[in-house]
Amino acid sequence: MKKFFFKVLFLVLLFPQVPIGSQVATASETFDFLDLYNSQAYGEEFSTKYVYGALEYCEGSSLENTDLEVIIYDSKVAGINLVSAEYDVKKEIYEFVKVNIGDPGNEFNDENFIGYKDLSIGNLIVFYSRSKTQRGIVEMLEISNKEMMDYVVGEEVLEVRG
Repeated sequence: MKKFFFKVLFLVLLFPQVPIGSQVATASETFDFLDLYNSQAYGEEFSTKYVYGALEYCEGSSLENTDLEVIIYDSKVAGINLVSAEYDVKKEIYEFVKVNIGDPGNEFNDENFIGYKDLSIGNLIVFYSRSKTQRGIVEMLEISNKEMMDYVVGEEVLEVRG
């Protein structure tokens, strides 16, 4: 129970006013770049993904090489991701997850290990993962919920540039 409390506390402290499913107008108070969102530009069949430096929005973290992705569907926050594709930087998100959520497991101590760990909490779906590309290892922390999960991946997610 104590571990569950700390996981919930972490997510509340990391993105205090931006729960999954919240309206863009509310989320833009924390993520000012969401002011760019135009619900009529994409319709109901597409989600939009905004990508910005995580360090600016995750104060007190060491996520210098990590991107923050905020995915919007139907004027609501569908997902929040942390992504590190800096191939020469190892385990940045792993260390962040280990300190703030919990240890994803001993296998992730090996910086070349690929796989995922389900760290879901209540209604929140939370995954830490590492995948391999031709250039190296990509780390991700993905946060969504059961209602919005279908709208955070796939070809219907369009990346928006400012």
